[in-house]
Amino acid sequence: MNEATNADTRSNKIVSDIVDGLKEIIRRHQVTLTEFREAVGYIRNVVQDGELELLTAVLFEAAVDEAIDSLGGTASNVEGPFYVAGAPMLDGAAPALPMRADEPGKQLTFNGAVRSTDGRPLVSALVDVWQADDAGLYAQFAPEIPEWNLRGRVRTDEEGRFAFRSVVPAPYDIPGLPHTARLLNVLRLGPHRPAHVHLKIAAAGHRDLTTQVYFAGDPWLEQDVVGAATPSLVTELRDLPDAEGPARACTFDFVLSPVDAGDREGVRDLAPLA
Repeated sequence: MNEATNADTRSNKIVSDIVDGLKEIIRRHQVTLTEFREAVGYIRNVVQDGELELLTAVLFEAAVDEAIDSLGGTASNVEGPFYVAGAPMLDGAAPALPMRADEPGKQLTFNGAVRSTDGRPLVSALVDVWQADDAGLYAQFAPEIPEWNLRGRVRTDEEGRFAFRSVVPAPYDIPGLPHTARLLNVLRLGPHRPAHVHLKIAAAGHRDLTTQVYFAGDPWLEQDVVGAATPSLVTELRDLPDAEGPARACTFDFVLSPVDAGDREGVRDLAPLA
């Protein structure tokens, strides 16, 4: 059986289970024709008003991560709807993410390392970072914030280490868009997300990792609307008393799992740097 046939068979099984599951829900709850049409209209409005990516990320992406076998590596975590490819490449030992001259918030120095599951440092791994600002807003999704603000890419050194400077991101409520807010209200879910830094990490011969790092003591860790704040991804924020102005630092090391020869699923081509 070739690769295309395998993919078709898998798609058939998944879609069949979805359809059968929805039919069972309709029968079990005796859904009326009026309720069914209202549900279809709700889905149509979600798509037409551009909320589909946000809504599906909030409701389902954490479940996808739970289904992924990390194979001994760092746990994956939701990408969310705010990733933008092509962030600037940053040079230097601990470069600053692009930010405004008067960027509000406490300074943050993020230190980390990237290793394989056997402990070997992964040299020149690509670390793609994005985060919200001190008001919980993301560049390119908030018109008042400059393009690429608090977004950047760095490479690990000969010991697999990397660092970058930023500001401590704020916890935030997911955008209160009408259809998303309506469904969260039905599910009795608050809209809160704990503060976090997003990272995509890629190294030759290893599975790509998309994850988030959270901070101990955040009031929303136990009430994350996405259900993604995994304890293994929580780190401590340390005060830096000698810094100019309020400053914090944190450390988090990442482990990537190797892939078998010929298995390219989840492996990024690291050649292009642009």
